[in-house]
Amino acid sequence: MTTPKRWQVTAASALCMAAGMSALFMGSFPVFLEPVSKDLGWGRSVFPQFITILSLSSALLMPIGGRIIDRIGVRWPVTIGLLMIAAGFGMVSLLKDAGLLFWGAALLMGAGAAISGPPAFVPLIASWYDRNRALALGCIVSVAPACSQAIVSPMTQQLLAILGWRAAYRSLGMIVLAAAVIAALGFLRPRSHMPGGPEIMGTSSGVGAAMRTPTFWLLAIGASLGSATVIGLTVHLVAWQTGRGVAPETAALVLSVLFITGTAGAFLAGYAADRIRDSRLLQLFYALPIVGIAIMTASVALPALMLGSIFIGIAMGATTGLAPFFATRYFGLKASAQIFGIILSLTMVAIGLAPLLIGLGYDVSGSYIVPMAVAAVVLAIATGCIGLLDYSAGFRRSERPAADIYN
Repeated sequence: MTTPKRWQVTAASALCMAAGMSALFMGSFPVFLEPVSKDLGWGRSVFPQFITILSLSSALLMPIGGRIIDRIGVRWPVTIGLLMIAAGFGMVSLLKDAGLLFWGAALLMGAGAAISGPPAFVPLIASWYDRNRALALGCIVSVAPACSQAIVSPMTQQLLAILGWRAAYRSLGMIVLAAAVIAALGFLRPRSHMPGGPEIMGTSSGVGAAMRTPTFWLLAIGASLGSATVIGLTVHLVAWQTGRGVAPETAALVLSVLFITGTAGAFLAGYAADRIRDSRLLQLFYALPIVGIAIMTASVALPALMLGSIFIGIAMGATTGLAPFFATRYFGLKASAQIFGIILSLTMVAIGLAPLLIGLGYDVSGSYIVPMAVAAVVLAIATGCIGLLDYSAGFRRSERPAADIYN
């Protein structure tokens, strides 16, 4: 089969991520929640259990999915994973209760997401980009799903109005099916050799060797705590500000600004990471939410709230894109899907806990002062972990990691 061009691989990867579980299903879920719950006679706590089952199954299976991808490549796991997600959409459209079909659809989509999600595209994109690798990874892993989510919500509203929720779910499933066809056509193929260097898959650390290093655990802890805390802040942002007397419309506007700047954060962090070799400078992206919390705590004036949300939004996009870049930078590509799969699994568990813990902190203390202070401390720990990556890997600021030299 003819090797595809780099732009074809990049475009196909972006389309697959834009049609994946996190983009289409999660992006449309808030729109479906009310009509599905009303039609099936559920309370508002029933349908969200689908996300819990899906997320936990995906987190548990992601390291296994990464191992499969590292062994046999990206093309067929992603194709099969997208087909599983498409089938899951079809099963959801047939729901009548929260019984076996409910659980089966959630588990099927979770398994599909485990082999067609971000870990699949880390070694693929990294193999094609020697320069601008961080920017490319950020665009695929962060920007493509975010742009898809921005489109999916209003599109789903229109599908609901015209077709009803069952046919709307089947329509979204067809979009995922189309992405699976694109994946099967053969565009998702890694570059097998690097110019002037050894074969790309033979120069890097295995997962066992990686997990025995402090660098892996610093990255896992830093990425998990950083991403989860930012997501937790985002979930509680509107409630935090309205509780301080901010109008709901203003709080919603601030949240919108946060999401918009998230896309900019992915571009900015990618551009910086491709040009800055010192992790002590890149750790500043993980520290930005601390500044955002401080600004928003100090004042409820609109300019202060906007500025704080910009800092948090940039960090949200930046941390999503930097984690896979760091994984390839320090450990190469040999087992990068499995390595990043483990890191992402830990991150998903942390993301599931962060909003809950912030909410519990509010319930116990009666305000968001203590939870936000704790969040700032956790972010400081994450920042410190990222800043120590170069030191733990054992190279000076002027040096490049071995994975960078070969990859």
